[in-house]
Amino acid sequence: MKKITGFIILALISATCYSQVPKAIISAPAGDEYVIIRKNGQTILPNGRIISPSGKTHQVAPHPYGLAISNDGNIAITANSGTSPLSISILKNIQSENPEIMQVPESPKGDKGIIESVFMGLAISPDNKIVYVAGGQANKVYKFDIETGKSLGSIDCRSKSIKFDYSHGFIGDMVLSKDGRFLYAVDQIGFRMICIDTKLNKLISSCPVGRYPFGITLSKDENTVYVANVGMFEYSYIKRKDKGVWQNTSVDKPAFAYDTPEAEKGFENDSIKVKGLGPVNAPESFSVWAVQVNNPLKPRVFSKTKTGNLVGQIVDGVPAVGGSSPNSIVTAGNYVFISNGNNDNITVLDSRKQKIITHIKLSTEEKLSKLRGIIPFGLAVSPDEKRVYVAESGINAIAVIDVPTLKVIGHIPAGWFPAKLKVSPDGKKLIIANAKGFGSGPNGGLTFKQGSAGSYIGSLMNGNVQVTDIPVDKELLNTTREVIANNFLIKDESDPSFDWRKKNPVPLYPGQKESPIKHIVFISKENRTYDEVFGQVKKAKGDSTISRYGKGVTFSNSDKSIRIENADIMPNHQKLAGNFAISDNFYVDADVSADGHRWLVNTYPNQWVEATTAAGYGDNRTYKKDSNAPGNLGINGSAGAIFPEDYNEAGSMWDHLARNQINYFNFGFGVMFEPGDYKDHYKYGGIKHIANYPMPKSLYSKTSYSYPTYNMAIPDQFRATVFEKEFNEKWGKGKEAMPAVLTVILPNDHGAAERPKAGYPFRESYMADNDLALGRVVEFLSHTPYWKNMLIVITEDDAQNGVDHVDAHRSILMAVSPYIRRDHVSHTHTSFGSIFKTFWNILGIPYLNQYDASASDLGDMFTETPDFTPYKAVPVDARIFDPQKALDPFDEKFDWKALKDGPEMDNMKDMIRESKNQDKLKAKDK
Repeated sequence: MKKITGFIILALISATCYSQVPKAIISAPAGDEYVIIRKNGQTILPNGRIISPSGKTHQVAPHPYGLAISNDGNIAITANSGTSPLSISILKNIQSENPEIMQVPESPKGDKGIIESVFMGLAISPDNKIVYVAGGQANKVYKFDIETGKSLGSIDCRSKSIKFDYSHGFIGDMVLSKDGRFLYAVDQIGFRMICIDTKLNKLISSCPVGRYPFGITLSKDENTVYVANVGMFEYSYIKRKDKGVWQNTSVDKPAFAYDTPEAEKGFENDSIKVKGLGPVNAPESFSVWAVQVNNPLKPRVFSKTKTGNLVGQIVDGVPAVGGSSPNSIVTAGNYVFISNGNNDNITVLDSRKQKIITHIKLSTEEKLSKLRGIIPFGLAVSPDEKRVYVAESGINAIAVIDVPTLKVIGHIPAGWFPAKLKVSPDGKKLIIANAKGFGSGPNGGLTFKQGSAGSYIGSLMNGNVQVTDIPVDKELLNTTREVIANNFLIKDESDPSFDWRKKNPVPLYPGQKESPIKHIVFISKENRTYDEVFGQVKKAKGDSTISRYGKGVTFSNSDKSIRIENADIMPNHQKLAGNFAISDNFYVDADVSADGHRWLVNTYPNQWVEATTAAGYGDNRTYKKDSNAPGNLGINGSAGAIFPEDYNEAGSMWDHLARNQINYFNFGFGVMFEPGDYKDHYKYGGIKHIANYPMPKSLYSKTSYSYPTYNMAIPDQFRATVFEKEFNEKWGKGKEAMPAVLTVILPNDHGAAERPKAGYPFRESYMADNDLALGRVVEFLSHTPYWKNMLIVITEDDAQNGVDHVDAHRSILMAVSPYIRRDHVSHTHTSFGSIFKTFWNILGIPYLNQYDASASDLGDMFTETPDFTPYKAVPVDARIFDPQKALDPFDEKFDWKALKDGPEMDNMKDMIRESKNQDKLKAKDK
C-alpha cells in the first residue's frame, strides 16, 4: 500500500468537515435586538445569545469563581477575584426569598490588609462558623468569622527547603476534611498540593503535583486527594552567555513553534540557550493526579491520569491542537468525575483501579455536536450520588448526568458563565455561582446613572448566585429546549427569510456558492466603544453626548494649558463609515485585552483564561521577576498572544486556515507574550521575548517580525509604513499572489499618557494617529490590483477604555469593500463569532467552534453590485497630532537611549483614571 501524503490527509479531513456542514442555518437568537438586561425575563448578551436563569438570583461582586455552602445548606459564600476590591460575599439564609448578603470587606473601595488576594478556593468549617479563603498570590489562607465577617487571621503557606522554594505561591481551590481538621489546597504556580492542620493553624506538608493545579477534591474515605492540572508546560527564561556566565536575556522573536522538535528539546549554541518544553502529552500536563493522604504529613502521589483527548489525537476528523484542560473534580460512589474544559466532555475514572471508564460527551444541539464551546467547569454531586451536575460555562446552562447510566439526561438554564455550583443537603436545589451574572449593561450616556462601582467595565460585571429547584426528570425536556433556544436560532436554508441572500456575495454557509471576495484583511484596534467614535451617526443608535472622538469636539490636555475647539478627531473613521458600512449592534465578547486577544484569533477563552484574567486585572495575579516558583512565567496578564494552556481543542484561526490550506500572513497578531520586554527603541517588532513561549505552529513562519506589535511608544504611522513596504516587497507588482487572509494590528487608539515631545500632546493624539494610519492602510489597499476582490474588516480587541449607552461591550465594526453597501448601518446583532463566520462562509471552509457556527454573519452589510472606487485618506488635524513629529525619532540615526520606556498595556489605574476624568468632564458640560 502506498504511503498517504500529508496533502491527501488534509483533503480527507476537509472532505469530512464539509460533509458535516448542516443545511440548517444556525444564527444568534438575538436577531436585531440590542443588548439589554432583563433580570426577570430574557437578557440579551453581547454574543447574541439569551439567558433566562431559573429560580432566584442574588447579586454579588464581580467574577465569583469560588463557591462554598454550609453543611446545613443555609449559607453560601463566593470568592470574588475580579476587579478590585477583592472580596468574599456571605449569603445567609440562601434558600429564602431575600437572603442577607454581607460583603467582606464592606467598603466598595476595599479595606487594605483584610484580603490582599483571593482566588476561587473556599471551605466552611463543620460548625458553620469559619470560612477558609484561598489567598492567591498572598500565599496564605485567610480565616473569617461567618457571622460577623471579621478577620480571624491567616495561615502562612510559605516554605523553603534545599529542594523546594515555596516562598512565592498562588493558593487556589481547596477542600476540607469532614471533621474540619485538614485543609487541602492547590498552589497553582508552586505546582504543589498543600495540607494545613487547622487545629495547629499551620502548613504541615507540601506535595509536588502537575503543572498549574487548578481543581481539587477528596475521596469519600478521605484517603485520596485528586488534583486536576490545567497546565501544559513549565516555562523558563532564555539565557545568553556573558563572560562565561549564563544570564537572562531577550531575543527578537519567539524561540520556536509549538509542537515541534525544537520546542520539545530546546537548543543551545555558543551564546544562546533555550530550554525545551518537553513533550506535549507529558504526565504533568492536562492530567489528574491521585495523592495518598492517609498520613497528611507525608502525602504521596500514586497515580497520574491523562484525561480527555490527547494532543494530536484525531477527534471528529481533526487533530487535537489543545489539551483537555481538566479543571474540576467530584466523586460519586466508585466514580471520579472530571470536567475537561477544552473537550466538552467529562472523564469518568474508576477510583479503585484509577482507570478511565468512559468519557461523557456534553452536547445540546446535534448539528453542532462536533464543534466545541460548551466549556464544562464546576461539578457537583447529589447527596444520594445518583446525579452529577455540570456547569456548562459556554452555553450558560447546567448539564444533568445520570450516574447509574453515565448519560446526560438534560440541561437547566443558568446565568452568564456559570462557574461553580453546589447541591443543597436535601438534594432539592442547585446553588450556582454565575461569574458574569447578567453582564455589565451601559456605562455612559444621558440615561446612565453611575453608582459606587464607577463606569469601568470590570467593576460593572457583577456576578450572581442563582438558587433554583432541581427539575424532576420529566421537566428536563422543557428546560433543555429552553437552553437550546437561548443559544441557537435554527432555520432551514429554504426558509423565506433567506430569500434576500440568493445574490449576496457572502454564501449562506461554507460551500453553498463561490464568493467574489478572494482576499480578506482583518484589522484589529484597541479598546474603544461604539458611542465614543460613532455616537453622532444619525441613522444609528448612538448617544452623541459621549462621542468624545467624533466631530466638532472640544477638549484640553491634562493640565488645562492647551484647549482645542471644534476638532474632528477621527475623520477617517467618519469618512469610512459614510463610504462603506458600520454596525451599531456589534459587541466584543471580551471584557479586557487579555481575553480579547484570544477572541481575535477565534480562540474562545476557556475556564483557565476567564478565571485568571479576572484575577490578573484585579491586581490579584502578577508575575514577579525574583520568583523561583516553577509556574511564575505562566502568569500572562494582559498578553496579546495565546498560550498552549489556552489552545482550544481544534486550535485557533491559524490552525484552522493551515488545516484547510488557506494561505495567510500576519502583521502583529499573536506575538505579544507576557511577560515580555518592551522598550521605545524596539522599532522593529515592538517587543523582545524573555521566555520560551511557543507560537502556534503555522503562525511562526507566516508572521512579520519587522512589523511592530503592541507597543504604545511606536506610532501607528510607522506601522502603516512598514505594512506598505512589506506588502509591496511580498505581493506588489505581481511577484506573488496576495494571501487569502491578512491580519494587521493598529493598536494606538488604546490611548496612553500625553507625550508632547513625541508628538502626542493629548490623549486624543493617539486616536488621531490611529485614525490616519487606518486611512492610509485602506487607501493603499484600495489602490492595489487585489481591491476588486477584497474585504477589509476593522474591529477592536475589547471596549474597556470607553463608555457606551447601550452596553459596555458595544464596540466598533467596520466593513470596507467594493461589495459593501455604501453609507450603511447594520442593525443585526453581531459579535466576534460573526466576523469569523463571515470569513469561513466566504473562504468555503468549515466552522471552527460553536461561537462562530451559531453567530449571525455580516451578510446584510454586503451588496451584489460592486463599486470599485478607491478610498482617499483624510489628513489629520495638525493641532491634535503631528505625524512627522511622531515619525522623526524613527530615523535610524536617532539617539534612542534618550527616551524612556513606553506605556504598558492595560494599566488598570490609568484606565479607571481615564474613566473618572470623562465622568468629570460630562458633569462639567452639564
